[in-house]
Amino acid sequence: MRDKKSLGYFISGRRKVMGLTQEELGNKIGVSKSAIAKWETNGGLPDRNNLKKLSEIMNVSVDELYRVIKQADAKDIDLQLNITPDVIAALESYGYKVIRPDVRDQAHDKEVNQHGND
Repeated sequence: MRDKKSLGYFISGRRKVMGLTQEELGNKIGVSKSAIAKWETNGGLPDRNNLKKLSEIMNVSVDELYRVIKQADAKDIDLQLNITPDVIAALESYGYKVIRPDVRDQAHDKEVNQHGND
């Protein structure tokens, strides 16, 4: 059974969301598809350089990947692709309300503080 709290799970899930095969992801990073399979099945971890390339390709920070490794808790990380500020601006220009992560976090903190003072 696959451990759903691992970097391997995160890499696999994110790769699938991006619509890439193991071979395609490997080609982008400069490693074999068997290296990708090894990472996804928790048979090993990417080295520092490959972790950096992986973060750039998957549009996540290296810090996020290190957090997954340290906490082994990928289920809390959004597997969907990040939305750039340009996309947010375009959506807002069409009248969509976009809840930005920093605003959502501030609202959550405010709510917690209000309930904590009750």
